[in-house]
Amino acid sequence: MKTGFPEVDDIIAYDAITEFFSLDYNLLFSFYHKVIVESAPIDLLLVGERGGLNPYSLTQLARVLGISNIDDKIFVRRAFKVEDVPASISSFKGELIIVDPYHHGKFIDEIAASIKERGSRTLIFSFGNRLNYKSTFGWHVASSILELKETKGGFKVRLIKSPAFPEFELKYPVGALYYDEKTGLGPWLTLGL
Repeated sequence: MKTGFPEVDDIIAYDAITEFFSLDYNLLFSFYHKVIVESAPIDLLLVGERGGLNPYSLTQLARVLGISNIDDKIFVRRAFKVEDVPASISSFKGELIIVDPYHHGKFIDEIAASIKERGSRTLIFSFGNRLNYKSTFGWHVASSILELKETKGGFKVRLIKSPAFPEFELKYPVGALYYDEKTGLGPWLTLGL
């Protein structure tokens, strides 16, 4: 799995479990869409009743990155009820992206335990401030924890916890979420955007 940001990928390369969180819904939403496309083929678990994924955005990003048949490379499952989340997480084998596993604010320790017990590489994307609503066990599940924040003209990725690196920030222009430096905006222009 990879984020598409080489510096971030180097930081999380050896982590079994990595968590990204943000107070900015749109930023996190855009970021994990890029990660899903960059990581395809991939299993994806969406927690919550609705939303969480924009297939059109995935198709656009795939086109920019030169990835064909993206629909066939993302395997999506949704956990609607909080009671379903731990069992859904445990049902996956191999690499997994989980969007908003702590959505319900309940059973956080059980959910965290199911993530830890998987034994396979997992990327977690959480909305809200995980510094404030973490459980004791849930906070210790991820090897690395990174916060995304909007900045003027872009965003920053702040490393909060890592077994191998000290805390620091990386800054990116907002366009880095939407196009690849190698291809530029050319593929977007063919979409008529």
